[in-house]
Amino acid sequence: MGETPDPVSSDASAAGILVPARITLFGFDVVPANARIEARSTGWRARRASIALAAGLIVAPAVGLVPPHAPWAVAALGMGLVMARKRWAEVHTLHLVDGACPRCGESVSLSRPARLRHPHPISCPSCRYELALSVDL
Repeated sequence: MGETPDPVSSDASAAGILVPARITLFGFDVVPANARIEARSTGWRARRASIALAAGLIVAPAVGLVPPHAPWAVAALGMGLVMARKRWAEVHTLHLVDGACPRCGESVSLSRPARLRHPHPISCPSCRYELALSVDL
């Protein structure tokens, strides 16, 4: 009855799980951080990629009517392919970063959820340095 909930399991309902991470900047000490990530299923990735590809295929004939015709249609198809590739590559989504900048100590955060890359680039709002976020999956 008087048990405290596990922080990882209670955070799982709020868009992902909380995992330990590290913020690094060349020449400075590594700073521990927490990151909230969400694993994306193959079905979710396939659905999002097919939506992006379908949007490119639908828009291409419409913008192909505007002179010069071919560059607009090719650009629409290319954007559909690029967006489909980005959605398919999104295995994990990064929702939250809770840590500090190794250089100035200012708190760093994300402006919006993004595809998790290894290492994930984030910038310090105070000193504007490009930091690297490493997450152990």
